[in-house]
Amino acid sequence: MQHLFWLVEDKIAGRSGPNKEAWDLNEIKRSGIGAILSVNGGEACEPDAFTQADLAYACIPFSSNVPPKDEDLGLCVEQLPKALAFIRECEANNTPVMIHCRSGKDRTALLMAYYLMENGAAPLHAVSQVRAARDIAFSAEGWDQFAFDVLYALQE
Repeated sequence: MQHLFWLVEDKIAGRSGPNKEAWDLNEIKRSGIGAILSVNGGEACEPDAFTQADLAYACIPFSSNVPPKDEDLGLCVEQLPKALAFIRECEANNTPVMIHCRSGKDRTALLMAYYLMENGAAPLHAVSQVRAARDIAFSAEGWDQFAFDVLYALQE
């Protein structure tokens, strides 16, 4: 499926949001996705449409500031465990999850790196793995360092 990239095959995928590139929920479902997690504000997402397409849905927004502001660290440290809990629920049900923000590269990548870190990867290795799956990850101004700030804060 166009624009979809897998971090962990048949488990965790990412994509840009429907507010950037139009989605076809039936196509997403056919590609093996069973749940969608918005880490932006859920712009252009209709919860009823997810229900009709038989897709689980959660919206757990992270900061959208570019560059990130000082208060964004606390917000992301608070929201990332909530987002991971949704992913863990999906894993328990053997349901592949697609994570998205607007462009699928900074907030999406941050959650992916946190997921890898919580599965044993060091922050540097987690960020590298995400970049291998999505080469434009952490490319917005200030997000490269911000990702490490958040990941190391979550390690404490």
